Amino acid sequence: MKMKTLSLLAGVGAPLIATMSAQAGFVGIKVTNKPNSFGLLVVNVYAIFDRPGEDHMVAVAGTPNNPMLVQVVGGTFYNSAFGGDQAPNAAFFPQFPSLEFDTFVTIGKKTAAGDTLTVTPGFPLGITGSSLSTNGSGWAVIPTAVQGDPFDAANSFPGNGQILIAQFSTADGSAIIGSFLLQYVSNGKSHQSFVSFPIPTPGALALIGTAGLMAGRRRRR
Repeated sequence: MKMKTLSLLAGVGAPLIATMSAQAGFVGIKVTNKPNSFGLLVVNVYAIFDRPGEDHMVAVAGTPNNPMLVQVVGGTFYNSAFGGDQAPNAAFFPQFPSLEFDTFVTIGKKTAAGDTLTVTPGFPLGITGSSLSTNGSGWAVIPTAVQGDPFDAANSFPGNGQILIAQFSTADGSAIIGSFLLQYVSNGKSHQSFVSFPIPTPGALALIGTAGLMAGRRRRR
């Protein structure tokens, strides 16, 4: 799967726009375990928004002040030989069913169909080893991309105010933890939030920000 370089979103390769507003529609992040029959620990990470028609997910990144670090505790990332760093091609699932549980980064896509995701220069190609880290790159869509709309069920998964931003898998690790910077648009203005997550217990949900539970939610005046 070919990775693209980013030339149109200045807010990702360079420091992101810092316009934290009390009116942003970002709620937090949600982390779930994805059941499978391959003995893999599969973690889906979602960003959650609450303003239909106003909210739009744009980028996930690491910067010098807010570095990205995702780690597998006691193991390494699982990577299918038939996948890449972006959402997998569903046409290969019947032949290679474990591909559905591959490690990949995304914005609103769980498969490759219609994906317009771009990655910045410097993003580690091949999410391998026990950690993914960067302080000057990430992945993004243009602000008008339909897959970045958290409420567009036809083009963005799952389309109910939640939007898939990554899937991390391991065959030998006991947990996956991480932190990164999110850039999003709400009501025509750009915002960013630095978030972190632990692995929840099976079936549990986590809404985690840097200051603890529900820290991603901004107070409204």
